[in-house]
Amino acid sequence: MSSNKYLYRKVYQDLREQIISRTLLPGDKLPAESELSQTYQVSSITVKRALSMLQEDGLVKRVQGKGTFVRDLLQPAERPLPQSQVPAAQPVQLAGKRGMVGLILEHVTSAFGLDMLYELTARLDEAGYQLIVRFSFSDIEKETALIGELLDMGAAGLLIMPCHDSYYSRTILRLILEDFPVVLIDKRMEGLPVSTVCTDGFEATRGLVRHLKECGCQTVAALTVNPSSSSSLGDRMSGFRRGVEESGLTCCGECVVPWRTGRMLSTVSEESYIETIRQFLTEHRVDGIVCTEYALARALYTVAGQLGIALGRELRACCIDEDALATTGYFFTHMKQDEWAIGRKAAELILQLLGGKKLPQQNIRVPAVFHQGQTT
Repeated sequence: MSSNKYLYRKVYQDLREQIISRTLLPGDKLPAESELSQTYQVSSITVKRALSMLQEDGLVKRVQGKGTFVRDLLQPAERPLPQSQVPAAQPVQLAGKRGMVGLILEHVTSAFGLDMLYELTARLDEAGYQLIVRFSFSDIEKETALIGELLDMGAAGLLIMPCHDSYYSRTILRLILEDFPVVLIDKRMEGLPVSTVCTDGFEATRGLVRHLKECGCQTVAALTVNPSSSSSLGDRMSGFRRGVEESGLTCCGECVVPWRTGRMLSTVSEESYIETIRQFLTEHRVDGIVCTEYALARALYTVAGQLGIALGRELRACCIDEDALATTGYFFTHMKQDEWAIGRKAAELILQLLGGKKLPQQNIRVPAVFHQGQTT
């Protein structure tokens, strides 16, 4: 790793991969902390932090005076799923009608989610499945409870948009190890052997930076929610940085706004965004900005008005997604996620799994579509 600050994550991720891949089996004792320190060439404090993270994930059990042991991931967790048997990978008949597939979404807005939801519903309906939709509102505990609820209802498979900070889900892992049909949409969960369909966020923001270069920008910045909070945001920021490097532009910084609270509705978070963005623009001279989410672009619009900055002339800005239902058309230049393609490909994957087909892990990246707006 490039910084000692992140060495614990290297140890954590390596040990986690060994557990998930079954290289380390349930009941196996991990090497002593001193041995792990020597193996990874890190301090005992780093090893302790990595082991604590594994314990928080429910992957290991630390026994005082005896050591650290791999837990049986197929045994009930402290907050177990319902004890009803996991449905087989076949359609479950609902009152003599048709099978059911559960869809758990973090949230949807007019900027993203509705078209994907329509496409998933249509595709599964054509195949004879009823789609049951639930929302987690970025609450991991609620997400876990909803999985249990849908299994109790007899869901034959699950489509899940993981919570932003679900870097690891023991509940989803248990389903995967039971060969239950699961497909993740919109985000990856690093280290889990599960198929995923999401936007190619790396290429999307990389393309937006190139566009700013073509528009004559020289000094650019990024507006983002904490990029470590989800794979999608992490991909977008990686694409931004690569685009800056390739284009030879000057990056004056990355403005990271506070994490969202409440139910993630579009109006909830913008007040907390606005003050952070205002301070950033006051302290930095910048002529081009990439926003990793549309809510950030809306907040930028407000701040630009307050500061008397003309978007599209004094400051060129672009973002991921826009409000497709706006009566006046697009305002921000943006990369639009191809929701129809995401929905179609996710439906194809879950239907193959429901049909009993054994698939290798699929990590499908759907290209975003460029739309010129008034801000560049």
